[in-house]
Amino acid sequence: MHFLNREQEKALITGELGKPDSRLIVLYGRRRIGKSALLRQVLDDQVVYYLADINEAQVQRSFFAAQVADMIPGFDQPVYLDWNTLFRQMNQMLKRHITVMIDEFPYLVRSSPELPSVIQKIIDLGQNSRFHLVLCGSSQQMMQGLVLDRSAPLFGRAHRIIQLQPMRCKWLLQALQIDPAAAIEEYSVWGGIPRYWELRSEYASLNEAIRELVLDPYGILHEEPLRLFMDDLRYAVQPFSISSLIGQGCNKLSEIAGRLNKPATSLNRPLQNMIATGYVKRDVCWGEKVKNSKKTLYRILDPLSRFFFTFVVPNQSKLSSGHVDLVMDEIKSRWKLHVSETWEELCRESVSHLEIDGHRFLPAQRWWQQSRKQGSAEIDLISESTDGSVLLVGEAKWQSRVRPESLLRDLDDKISCLDLSKKYDRVFKLLLLPGIKEKTEGDILWRNAEFVCSGPD
Repeated sequence: MHFLNREQEKALITGELGKPDSRLIVLYGRRRIGKSALLRQVLDDQVVYYLADINEAQVQRSFFAAQVADMIPGFDQPVYLDWNTLFRQMNQMLKRHITVMIDEFPYLVRSSPELPSVIQKIIDLGQNSRFHLVLCGSSQQMMQGLVLDRSAPLFGRAHRIIQLQPMRCKWLLQALQIDPAAAIEEYSVWGGIPRYWELRSEYASLNEAIRELVLDPYGILHEEPLRLFMDDLRYAVQPFSISSLIGQGCNKLSEIAGRLNKPATSLNRPLQNMIATGYVKRDVCWGEKVKNSKKTLYRILDPLSRFFFTFVVPNQSKLSSGHVDLVMDEIKSRWKLHVSETWEELCRESVSHLEIDGHRFLPAQRWWQQSRKQGSAEIDLISESTDGSVLLVGEAKWQSRVRPESLLRDLDDKISCLDLSKKYDRVFKLLLLPGIKEKTEGDILWRNAEFVCSGPD
């Protein structure tokens, strides 16, 4: 599969590397998101590329010096007893300006905790005058701590910090050469991670890929979420337990705490870490104050992790016993419900690139109520225009046999439950169905899977 998109990130990196004075660039993001592939896109023959590992510091310096020797013949002959000496010697011996890229930088820091302070010193003293430095890593929490924490040695030294985000569904559509509705189903398993797309492309069908990659105990992605947690979260046991409960439908903090038999306050830190690293999202009911609202639901944001904790974790005994067919039957019976969650989230994201009569909209939120007097109701997406003058209210249904007029009547009933203390000039209604024909009738808009898979990068 050829390299897709990342044009903005490539432009940012090449722009920095094209400057005459030495630059420090930090690139980080979860594993398999495409960091190394992106770096390879900007490499040229004036680059020392070093992939760190778990070896001891002296061994790492030896391997690093061997890479530098491609630029400086004989550089790997001496034994460098510390990183400061190595970097200073390299800078003195370079005949031209180069770029030094260190991939999986957190591995290097584990074996050499002093390294961030060493790099701070050579930057502050101008001892890297002949090389740019690019630091790359998969441990998001550690990378953030190294460059964003005010107490960290490298805080304020980086000229560019890029956190690589999952790619949008529109690129999966191109990668697998499929139609928009099929892309949304695929996205509900693989999400926006290019490496997962590459693995998926090796199989004839989505079901076959799920069986071989995820359900099979020997599958490459069978334990992927656990490996992600080990990369990004200091203690993986509690996040794993929280995700398992969310995957089984426990979306409220009180429910999660009750099932774990722990006070809700003890879960604040692990949940915040899971949100910061992009595995969990905190949904606050529209109209509520984000900071202290109790009308909050937690859900797994990463599609593969959501699939894993919904179907794999509860069925580990069956899968270990070779009963993959039984689990596949369960997946098929619950498939539409699973895809609908991804569909709703993609629909909420699509609101940000929607324009109606010159109005653009803020990120969409959900709204729900549960009361004895008014009963229960839920609206899939609500968003104010950026100027606050109009409101957009919408429903997103992953169904092919829905009567549009019935869906519109249901939406009108739900809108009547809203406490619209603020007066809006107009209220637009957005109906999203995967296969419906796009049209606009007055204040009512109909949009489909193609719309959801389009928009900016």
